[in-house]
Amino acid sequence: MRRRVIEAARCLFAEHGFEAVSMRRIAAASGCAPMTLYGYFRSKNEILRYIWEAFFDEVFERVNRAVAASASPVGRLRSASATYLGYWIEHPDRYRMVYLNQDEAADGEGYYVDASPVLERFEIFRELIVAAQAEGRAWSGDVQVLAETLICGLHGIAHSRVTIPEYPWGPLERQLEQMLRVVLLPDPN
Repeated sequence: MRRRVIEAARCLFAEHGFEAVSMRRIAAASGCAPMTLYGYFRSKNEILRYIWEAFFDEVFERVNRAVAASASPVGRLRSASATYLGYWIEHPDRYRMVYLNQDEAADGEGYYVDASPVLERFEIFRELIVAAQAEGRAWSGDVQVLAETLICGLHGIAHSRVTIPEYPWGPLERQLEQMLRVVLLPDPN
C-alpha cells in the first residue's frame, strides 16, 4: 500500500504540482480511504520526502557508476558532474519535485536534509575535488566551499534549462565545462 500511495502521489505531483494535490486526492488515486492514508503517512510532505529519497537513490547510483568508470581524479569529477546534471535534465519533472518544493518540518520532524543520507551522498563531490587537488589539477582553497559552489552551479544550469526550456540554450557540455572551471585548473596540455 505504501508503494501504491507513493507512486500515485508522484504521478499527481508531476502532473498537477505539489501544492495543488491534497491528501484526499492521493488517497483516492491510490485506492484507499483518507484516514487509512494517514495511517501510513503523517503528511503530504512526508510522502514527498519518500519520493525525493527514491530520486536521490537513483541519481547517486548513476553518479557512483560513472565515477567508477573513470581513471583519473579529473575524469571522475567530470563524470560525476555530467551524470548528476544529466539526470535532472533528463527528468525535469523530478527536478521540479525536488528543487521547486520547499521542505517543511512539522512538529517532531526534522528537515529532509537533516533526516536523510542526502548530505553524505553529496560528499562525493568534495572527495573528488580533494583527489583532484592532490594531483594539482584543482584550485587550492576551502574544499567545502569549492564543492558547494560546484553543486550550486550544477543546480543553476539544471534550473535554467528545466524552468526556461524555450530559451535557445547553448550546448550543455560547454556550460558544464565552464562550470567545472570554478573547481578545476586549466589543463596544462
